[in-house]
Amino acid sequence: MKKIKTIYPLVLLAALLFGIACNERPTTATPTNELPTIFPDYTEVTIPYNIAPLNFHPTEGAERCYAELSGNGVTISATGKDDVRIEEKEWRTLLDANRGASISVKLYTKSQDKWQEWAPFNVHISDKDIDSHLVYRLIEPGYEKWHIVGIYQRNLESFEEKPIILNSMVGYNCINCHTFCGGDPSQLMFHMRAANGGTYVVQDGQIEKLNTKTDGTISNLTYPYWHPSGNYITTSVNTIHQFFHATRDKKIEVFDLRSDVVVYDVRSKEILSKASIISEDNFETFPSFSPDGKWLYYCNAPATEMPDNYDKVRYSLCRVAFDADKGEISSEVDTIVKADSLSYTFPRISPNGRYLMYTETAYGQFPIWHKDAEIRMVDLESRQSIDMSAMNSPETESYHSWSSGSDWVVVSSRRDNSLYTLPYLCYIGADGKPGKPFLLPQEDPEMYDYLLYSFNIPELVTGEVDINPYEIQQAALNKEAEQVSFK
Repeated sequence: MKKIKTIYPLVLLAALLFGIACNERPTTATPTNELPTIFPDYTEVTIPYNIAPLNFHPTEGAERCYAELSGNGVTISATGKDDVRIEEKEWRTLLDANRGASISVKLYTKSQDKWQEWAPFNVHISDKDIDSHLVYRLIEPGYEKWHIVGIYQRNLESFEEKPIILNSMVGYNCINCHTFCGGDPSQLMFHMRAANGGTYVVQDGQIEKLNTKTDGTISNLTYPYWHPSGNYITTSVNTIHQFFHATRDKKIEVFDLRSDVVVYDVRSKEILSKASIISEDNFETFPSFSPDGKWLYYCNAPATEMPDNYDKVRYSLCRVAFDADKGEISSEVDTIVKADSLSYTFPRISPNGRYLMYTETAYGQFPIWHKDAEIRMVDLESRQSIDMSAMNSPETESYHSWSSGSDWVVVSSRRDNSLYTLPYLCYIGADGKPGKPFLLPQEDPEMYDYLLYSFNIPELVTGEVDINPYEIQQAALNKEAEQVSFK
């Protein structure tokens, strides 16, 4: 016992001295004019002032890392064995002091007992905040079957992640297509397929479980989007099939044998539609409402024999007027982006009503496995296209969601390894031009290397979803699905 007491202060002192040394700027570092290569790549990105710390690691590896971040008279430091992890309170102080400005990041790395001082890079701090939470489905990037599926919410201002519902709680079924009313966390819809199947509508803490297949529609409700009033949800109904390619560069095709667009009346539990958006002559899918609720946007292509013509289908972006007071859909179709040699899908209008963002691909309307898929945007006032090259990559960019202030979007991208879909956040300037996208920060910057799940349907929401997973579980297990009608 006496020996332990004698050694303990020495061990403590050594640890203390080692900690002090690790937190001091290296004095023997060799400077270089080269920028460091880091993952995630946060060099020269624009970020909201309320984002979690941008932890990262050198891609070439290091025995030790030290970083200094400074701006407007505030300097903080961060260190790590082989990565840089920034203390959250210090990070918040630095960002608060630099809203609308930039901070400089200087990285030092130790390799083979030698320190290297890299050229500094900037991170630009916007004075526009981003919605506080991101909701996504974590799913294995498989094809025919799933195993573990969950819908999660992540606090973007910290690293806190919570489940909204896990399929392990409800019979290991498929849970998909979550959507929120204007980013309102209290108004949520999603589907369960197979066990405990139904469409679940959550409003103000109340959970409805619905059977949405009717004699007048070809399937259950599929790809949904809320009306800003909260009284309607537009959705497609689809007969979906898929097949596998025999070539290395292409993996899978998802296509519709039939598809229509309908509107679900939340109050009356009726499905509404009209010949302009439900016909055997056309494929209609992926609808969305404009922020003022007066327009219903959707994808439209002439119906053809499938799967024979899967790579010949080109979808235009169209809209019809919608009268929310009467629940009426116009018969007159306005084509916003006409398909020619390319196909367009996932129409999403910025909350300020100014911009229409969508995905462009060579053919079809389900581009998540299309390497050529890119984000496009048009100014709805001038009908002019905006250069989105800064947002895109050589790999797939597909699903996207706006923040409530119209200053930020989240984009699904496979740019890191072509297999896993990861969420990238991107600033949108007042002129509509995008900044450099940046990967959702994680407490452990190597998490993306060992988390073998795709982030599916990332949706920005204005606060925490407070419905309890247990409440959803009880509704799934104990409630009978209420049948809706087709008007």
